[in-house]
Amino acid sequence: MRKGKNLQLILTLVIAVTVLFLPTKSFAVYGGEFATGDPKVVAIIGWKETNQAGCTGALISPRIVMTSAHCLSRNPTDGKFPSYNTEDPKSKVLTEKDAPVWVAAPGVVVPFGGTTSKAKVIAQFASPYFQGNLLDCLNGGKGDCHGPIYDFGILILDKPLSDKVFRIATLEEIRDLVVNEKPIVQIGYGLTTHEQYLGKAFKDGIPRKIVTPVRNDLIQVKREWYSVYPELMLIQTRYKPGEYTCGGDSGIPGWFEKNGEWIYIGASGVGSGPECGSAPDDPLWNDAYWKLNSGDQFDTAQAYPDVIAAANAFLSQQIASEEKAAAELKVKLDAEAKAAAELKAAQDLRAKEEAEKVALELKAKQDAEAQEALKKVIPKKITITCIKGKTIKKVTALKPVCPKGYKKKT
Repeated sequence: MRKGKNLQLILTLVIAVTVLFLPTKSFAVYGGEFATGDPKVVAIIGWKETNQAGCTGALISPRIVMTSAHCLSRNPTDGKFPSYNTEDPKSKVLTEKDAPVWVAAPGVVVPFGGTTSKAKVIAQFASPYFQGNLLDCLNGGKGDCHGPIYDFGILILDKPLSDKVFRIATLEEIRDLVVNEKPIVQIGYGLTTHEQYLGKAFKDGIPRKIVTPVRNDLIQVKREWYSVYPELMLIQTRYKPGEYTCGGDSGIPGWFEKNGEWIYIGASGVGSGPECGSAPDDPLWNDAYWKLNSGDQFDTAQAYPDVIAAANAFLSQQIASEEKAAAELKVKLDAEAKAAAELKAAQDLRAKEEAEKVALELKAKQDAEAQEALKKVIPKKITITCIKGKTIKKVTALKPVCPKGYKKKT
């Protein structure tokens, strides 16, 4: 999350950029509790497949992640990754020319070098009003000096990462949280420094969560910066010493529980307060201003029905296309399997017929050979004709002899 230490800078620019500060080894969320295995939070692994977490998001449904708009992958205009000189793909659909982004499975520990439990982002959606002019301002540009506004984005994944579906808070529920300053849960991975963003500093990759109360006022933003401003598009929370989110933790989700159901509030991309490099007892925490005004700012999801509708429409079309492709592939595979089975049956039949033919030929040959063998083994009987006067008698034997008184006819 983008944060700052200097009061004057906060008052004039809303936020300061964490990347300007020195590296720390702090948690992305400082203090609080571990959130390992929590199904409501995911690490967004940006720019390269091997990078550590670059932002945090909420896995609202198996293939939809809600986060800050400035966490979305953008094509670098200077050809470098990562780069602050970026532009959104016009189609809002990522291509090989766009910086690839992966999302880790919910609640996993993301080690340096990425994670094998991940899905690839195939599309991204943000408000057409989204602006992120602070860096342009600090770099000498002519843009207004404020942090990201309309800072809400959605990522569509190439495959499911869970089977859970969460709903987003309604305007009435948001109003209740604000009016009664109720507590919410913030969960995040994030990065604490620019050095970590570049992969040069150690990060534990463990998600953590803190509980913060919702404010009933806005102290970090000027309403006139929003030309379109639905009621309660933004809410802000208040930190307490020892529990706060760090710079680089953009997209951190806010949640609250109601009747046993966890409900998503929105994504935080802006915050103010002592940095994560500061100890909980840093004198900054005792400053009268920070005691009252440090906290996070959330863009509530309920204020972006058009973005959510566009993302849902894309995902519906994507699923229909995938189901059609899967059905066509099944038909193809079934046809190939049937053809293979028929070919095998024909081959088996031909093989059987050929075997029977060979067997018959072999039997005939064997019978003939047997007959020839018998002829050689069994002597042949001879028949002769014997005559005595007018009497004729035939005698058959191996060595026939005419009876006494008969003569062999010659």
